[in-house]
Amino acid sequence: MNLRILLALSLAIPATAALAADGTFDRTLNLTGAATLSISTGSGYVHIYPGPDNRIHIVGHVHGNAGGWFDSDGDINQRVQQILASPPIVQSGNTITVGRDHADSDLFKNIAIDYDVTTPRSTTLKAGTGSGEIEIGGIDQGAVTANTGSGSIHVDNIAGNAHLGTGSGGIKATNVHGAATLETGSGNVELVLTAPGDVKAQAGSGSVHIDGVNGALRAGSGSGSLEVQGNPTAEWRLESGSGSINLRLPPDAHFTLNAESGSGGIHTGMPIAMQGSLNPHHLTGSVNGGGPTVRASTGSGSITLN
Repeated sequence: MNLRILLALSLAIPATAALAADGTFDRTLNLTGAATLSISTGSGYVHIYPGPDNRIHIVGHVHGNAGGWFDSDGDINQRVQQILASPPIVQSGNTITVGRDHADSDLFKNIAIDYDVTTPRSTTLKAGTGSGEIEIGGIDQGAVTANTGSGSIHVDNIAGNAHLGTGSGGIKATNVHGAATLETGSGNVELVLTAPGDVKAQAGSGSVHIDGVNGALRAGSGSGSLEVQGNPTAEWRLESGSGSINLRLPPDAHFTLNAESGSGGIHTGMPIAMQGSLNPHHLTGSVNGGGPTVRASTGSGSITLN
């Protein structure tokens, strides 16, 4: 009988320890001009989409979880209610800052906030999460910066000069109107451009797929393949530690190729005026009279040019 009682108590402890409190706040901020919005959350997602030109609408979903049976967070519900009554939103003219006050970090201990936001299309936007996904669409007239420590990033129909980075997670950026910089420590990168601009894309361990490059390019992966479609109107540099490289270029593209593979073949479907001696692992030459240099190198993988 005593064993049964102890077992019942041990099973009940996790349920008691997992105390939770939830709530939602809703705020609308009026604007008199172009907005600058900075939004961050320690743990939670950030979703941002376009709304009216004269206001920003913020909905925060607050989730609180007690840290454990012996944790001092028995006041979790009280802290959630405090955040709901006074959300972490500061407005100074048309500049809005949303996120926890790090000077009062105890208030946000074991609390996650998800954000659903609408903001004008012309907003200068900076979004960040410590752990959670970021999703942004339709901010096509203002620069977008998004960073997460651990989580995916998905953006669509955004302006050029975008900067996207995650420590661990994939990046998918479609319908980007110009220059972009993308970096992930662990995950795949997918970028589709609809306007000229320079591109930087880096994956620590994942593949990189880019369509529509018209400008300079630096792309690399520590252990993944690279696939790029576009027109090299400025220098391209592509490097993979252990993956294949596939380039798809227009037949009238003018460039100078320098391709090297440590232990893979080099294949081309374009006529090249070769330079130097024949080498199955290193090919240099000009295409259509030459032009900007396209450098492609991989430690162990093939290089294909179509």
